[in-house]
Amino acid sequence: MIWLECPSGVLLVRMLCPASCFPLLRDLSQLRCLLGWPRQRGVCVTGSSRPICHTKPLPGSKYASAGCLLSLHHSEKPDHEEVCEFRPYTCPCPGASCKWQGSLEAVMPHLMHAHKSITTLQGEDIVFLATDINLPGAVDWVMMQSCFGHHFMLVLEKQEKYEGHQQFFAIVLLIGTRKQAENFAYRLELNGNRRRLTWEATPRSIHDGVAAAIMNSDCLVFDTSIAHLFADNGNLGINVTISMC
Repeated sequence: MIWLECPSGVLLVRMLCPASCFPLLRDLSQLRCLLGWPRQRGVCVTGSSRPICHTKPLPGSKYASAGCLLSLHHSEKPDHEEVCEFRPYTCPCPGASCKWQGSLEAVMPHLMHAHKSITTLQGEDIVFLATDINLPGAVDWVMMQSCFGHHFMLVLEKQEKYEGHQQFFAIVLLIGTRKQAENFAYRLELNGNRRRLTWEATPRSIHDGVAAAIMNSDCLVFDTSIAHLFADNGNLGINVTISMC
């Protein structure tokens, strides 16, 4: 009779087996400790009479070299790596034309070098002017706002959901992490003749991106008829106010 135990004394397996089976037990690998350490993987080796379970850490995220310290079961890795704060940042500009990736510190230098047409305004209260909103097809308007020692990307995106029906989506992204974004709030406001449309929310990190905000309706959404109520000669001004929480 053989009892398999971990060093903590937790009983794992009891087997009825003669001594001649010991060589077979030595060949058994990947025997997991079902009790004791749920986030570790064990390999049991036999001694003269009592096998001892040795453990080794589970593999970490593929972004371990960038600073991620988590040890994950292989089934958990894909979900974590999709949202890991240490994964490379992609270019936050809407559209798929720019394939740049890099560190958070390199995002602004990239934007200033590769996307020089983007205007940057200073201050916590500015006007984001989108010109020619009647242009056909899908169109993006982008502006940067700098305040409180951070940079924010303002995006107005027009999509044609189906022929003849267009929608506008306005969102503010922080050039920073999700945790940093939680320290701020933003307000978008459209003003017209005795009309006002306002949206207030927490900015999203550029790690989430514009597409995720639109998919979750976490942005200011309005259709063409609403846009025309507030537009002036085809130009739409959006008041943007950033505040600290």
